[in-house]
Amino acid sequence: MKNFWRGFFAECCLGEVQTAMKNILYVSLIVAVGTFTLVGCSQKLSDIQTEYLRMMEEPATPENISATGDYLEKNLKRFDINHADQMVIAFEDYIYSYDSEHMDYSMFLDRFGKYVSQPLCGLYEIKIEEQENPAIVGAKLQKSWRELCERAHFLEVFIKDNKNYQLIQEETAGIYDHYLKAILMGTTENPVFNYDNGSFNDEAQNAYIDFTAAYPDTTVADIMNEYFAYLSSIHFILDYKDAAEITVFSDTCVYLVSEARKRACNK
Repeated sequence: MKNFWRGFFAECCLGEVQTAMKNILYVSLIVAVGTFTLVGCSQKLSDIQTEYLRMMEEPATPENISATGDYLEKNLKRFDINHADQMVIAFEDYIYSYDSEHMDYSMFLDRFGKYVSQPLCGLYEIKIEEQENPAIVGAKLQKSWRELCERAHFLEVFIKDNKNYQLIQEETAGIYDHYLKAILMGTTENPVFNYDNGSFNDEAQNAYIDFTAAYPDTTVADIMNEYFAYLSSIHFILDYKDAAEITVFSDTCVYLVSEARKRACNK
């Protein structure tokens, strides 16, 4: 049963979230080079940016990553925060293209934190927390159902506090989705519906009720109320042998996650 449903329940990681940002940031940096020239900024800034782009066009190797990082750290203080953010995120993606499994986000804060924006520093702090205390490892939850709700709530507040900062919104919202999927769908090893009889997990139900009562004015609570309305309609039981019922459950969760993202990003 577990192998059959593998991939249905939420089992994603930060790496999957980050991938969507790569091309966007590279294009932004190219535009930035032109911006320095058009507004009459120092030619040296344009030269630095051009050289930085050239370095990242080289294959990502330990030697090239080290050289690019040193170059970035040496010159980053000369740029405004917006351009500094773009350059640091581009460097992150450059490293990610070489080794997506061992990203050192603490290094980004230590080397570049004083030059970049608070929202970007906050995003790196979120990534560090997820690396050091992941919610999911493989297909198994490492946190309680209540802790998942707390993390989703933290992400929701972070998104709302930085909703006008578009550079990090997509990636942050993707991490928010990660937690909501785990809350609504569980994982292969920790499904929200028990494999033996299809009943909804009692611990999850109690945790969700407690969280909704504690944080009634949040998007997570709103989504949870809609989720419980759906669960009530199926009497908190999912028939694993009924393909149509499984499809409805999946579609409902996907819809709720999508709605949560829209509400969190637009409130």
